[in-house]
Amino acid sequence: MSERQLSIGLPVDRQQYQRRGRLSFSGSVVTISHAGSQETPIEEPLLAAHHEDASSPGRDDDASEAVVQPGPSPYSSFERKVSIAMYSSLLVNVLLLITKAFAYWTSQSKSLLASTADSFVDLASQLVLAVANYKIKKVDPQFPIGRTRLEAVAVVSCAIIMSLSTIQVIQSAAWDLYAGLREGKLPDLDMGLLEYTILGVATALKAGLFVICIALRKTSDSMLALAEDHRNDIMSNLSAIAFGGAASMSRKLWWIDPAGAILISLWIIYSWMDIVHEQVMKIVGKGAPTEFIAALKEVADSHHESVYVDVIRAYHFGARFIVEVEVIMPEDMTVRESHDIGLVLQHKLEAYDQVERAFVHVDYARRSEPEHKVERNLLLDSENLFQAHASVSGSGTLLPSGGSGGVKQTPPRQPESPKRALLGQSPQSSAAATGPDAV
Repeated sequence: MSERQLSIGLPVDRQQYQRRGRLSFSGSVVTISHAGSQETPIEEPLLAAHHEDASSPGRDDDASEAVVQPGPSPYSSFERKVSIAMYSSLLVNVLLLITKAFAYWTSQSKSLLASTADSFVDLASQLVLAVANYKIKKVDPQFPIGRTRLEAVAVVSCAIIMSLSTIQVIQSAAWDLYAGLREGKLPDLDMGLLEYTILGVATALKAGLFVICIALRKTSDSMLALAEDHRNDIMSNLSAIAFGGAASMSRKLWWIDPAGAILISLWIIYSWMDIVHEQVMKIVGKGAPTEFIAALKEVADSHHESVYVDVIRAYHFGARFIVEVEVIMPEDMTVRESHDIGLVLQHKLEAYDQVERAFVHVDYARRSEPEHKVERNLLLDSENLFQAHASVSGSGTLLPSGGSGGVKQTPPRQPESPKRALLGQSPQSSAAATGPDAV
């Protein structure tokens, strides 16, 4: 069983779970089976109640249940495609590096040098991506929610490697231009049929790999990086054919080859910097596109007749999204019912390949105040970004659902610091000790 199947957001200890039971998918139902016991669908109460209660007019039960149906393994097919694309790219890059190095050795073209350096860095980048993907799939107690954002870090590392290598190519090509223009030392170029054939075959192979990787880029930053590599190779190969061929046809056009190498390198650096900016935005937590949030809202709205969707937010957590949904349910609904309804909604949202994790928060009334401290303090322009909410230590009185007051709270007591607790000091005595008369 893959780790993707196991990590679906259930609060189950992995080691304990592996000892006692097995988790499996069946449609939208998640079951836990134990040794010597019968499989028990953890969502059976909800699904049974839902089929009983959802017979109201104008409601299509099949449509609501079939909004998102995860298969036996939501990620296995996708991961298999990613692995095939990655290993195919690795094999092609090894072959192209060898052939391009030979072509450069025979022709001495700076444009071919830029293309060869690009292939060399492709291999280094793929090693970085391979290590990152290996680490992502490994379970580590130090990272309880996984290490998927390591993929974005690997892409940024690839961009740095690529930029440094192209700077070296720019330096070499600029020196050839200087030597030719100031000292009259013209480079020897010999582009023949062999070099054109090598570059032509390389371009065709890279074009095929680019089509494969670009189709998988939306849910894998590794595929995005490989697609960028393949596109850069296509451009560098075509440029090497054009610039190297033109320079070898006439000695008067010798400068086209090093100038073309510089242009190729600058374009590669620019394209990778654009990738870096995109990855940094994903690491920081950029919001999801409006159309994706609308699709999530459609799933939540049609999930259950007792659910009213209050807030949906989705933001990047690396390549995929974290989804937070706040829903309102009747205040007289039992905890069991509300929990099961929210759990199935969570599984429906996590059935999207783009969703890393989904959280469903159940309430009985709308709240006008932000519920998280960072949002509250940002709205209040507070200097202390980590100030706790007033209800952390205060007592509260809950009003009926829909009441104007919502939740009333007494002024909070500041929690004692560990140092005060050890010294047996109260906040008042500590404040007195630090007053104007304190020594």
